[in-house]
Amino acid sequence: MDIALKTARVALVGNPNSGKTALFNALTGAHQKVANYAGVTVERKEGLIRAASGRTMSVLDLPGTYSLRARSPDEEVTRDAVLGRLAGETPPDVVVCVADATNLRLVLRLILELKAVGRPMVLALNMYDIAQRQGLRIDLERLGAELGVPIITTVATRKRGIDDLIVAIEDRAAVAAVTESQWHSPDAAELRTAAREAERIMKACVRPPERPDTLTGKIDAVLLHPVGGLLILMALLFVMFQAVFSWAAPLMDGIEAGIGWLGSLVATVLPDGLLQSLIVDGIISGVGSVLVFLPQILILFLFIIALEDFGYMARAAFLMDKIMGGAGLHGR
Repeated sequence: MDIALKTARVALVGNPNSGKTALFNALTGAHQKVANYAGVTVERKEGLIRAASGRTMSVLDLPGTYSLRARSPDEEVTRDAVLGRLAGETPPDVVVCVADATNLRLVLRLILELKAVGRPMVLALNMYDIAQRQGLRIDLERLGAELGVPIITTVATRKRGIDDLIVAIEDRAAVAAVTESQWHSPDAAELRTAAREAERIMKACVRPPERPDTLTGKIDAVLLHPVGGLLILMALLFVMFQAVFSWAAPLMDGIEAGIGWLGSLVATVLPDGLLQSLIVDGIISGVGSVLVFLPQILILFLFIIALEDFGYMARAAFLMDKIMGGAGLHGR
């Protein structure tokens, strides 16, 4: 089949919390489906986009990762999909690396790893509006020359840059990709070389704001302190679990009383027998035993969502990374 006519396979790769899924939703809209990868319980999200030329492209939203050196089942799926080793999956024709423009240093090593794979690539510099508000100055022309990939600035939540990104993806899809990647997991020396290269590119292409966000810096100095930060984390966890068990108690008692009242009401209306036992002891009691825990679940999720929105979850993962590393785990 002619490369210009076939449906191109596009893989979205990026760090967690880089706006990758928001970009996927902006690209595909409602034209997406969710399933699981074969053999693992990792969610698989795929959608379709249609370019202005009429060409259809299939987009795969891969799990977030910091490196192709996988340390979890999610990261293994991303690595194998990019390398074309994933069972039942066609290798991608184009890799779109989604980067948080406000934290480019974190993604540079992943970009260098993806370049080594040899597949046509586009860099989507997401959250570019936030980077501009923070006063970050990114030399896009120099960065594109250093990395050797086209760069598109995007704001996924507002669908800015999406049309330009689709055009860039279509252009890169016309480039012949490698049939089989020769990528290998880098050794310690190669990792140090990649880190130095990433730092060099960062210094050459990104200038920090002239007046840095001192408030954020002061907050991070407290929250990420080796001792004080852990004490704050422990205090937050204590408040969370105290709230789950204390605040939820009156609501749980109310639900339990309501279920008991409903069961008594039904028992007085229905005559004794199997039907009454089925409804009162089976349906009402069964559903009630689940509903009684609903306040605890809602309060717990309320705390988790609030901490994620305030950006504390990433800081907590950073704090716990060294501690969990002793058990062979990471902070997340």
